[in-house]
Amino acid sequence: MQATTLKELEWIHDCALLGVLYDTSSDAGQSIRLTMRCPTDLGYAPWAGKTLVLAAIDVAMSKHIVCGVAGPETIDAVRPDISVAVRESTMEARRMGVHFPNLKFTIRLHSGSALEIICRELHVDVS
Repeated sequence: MQATTLKELEWIHDCALLGVLYDTSSDAGQSIRLTMRCPTDLGYAPWAGKTLVLAAIDVAMSKHIVCGVAGPETIDAVRPDISVAVRESTMEARRMGVHFPNLKFTIRLHSGSALEIICRELHVDVS
């Protein structure tokens, strides 16, 4: 896996979501891994037609809202920042001295589902 940025993730759209894994097995912290298949017309040659695993590393907070969908789930967009509600939900912990990483983003799915994440870094594996 190699490090990636939110800027690079702007290319993610219309990718078929194959799976989401919440991994708590590492001493280095929790991670969330999303496996997706990118369309051939993605617009970003290194990922077009490929399967990606996007990993949020050392997750400090996540909120996943799932809307039932008939058929495949697809990613609409990956956007920087999180909702006001999620940001406000961290305020009590911040007042108690908890420090959250600066990396905050939201993955929106076409069904209306969403995954909001605060983590230390992002990695991607392309196959």
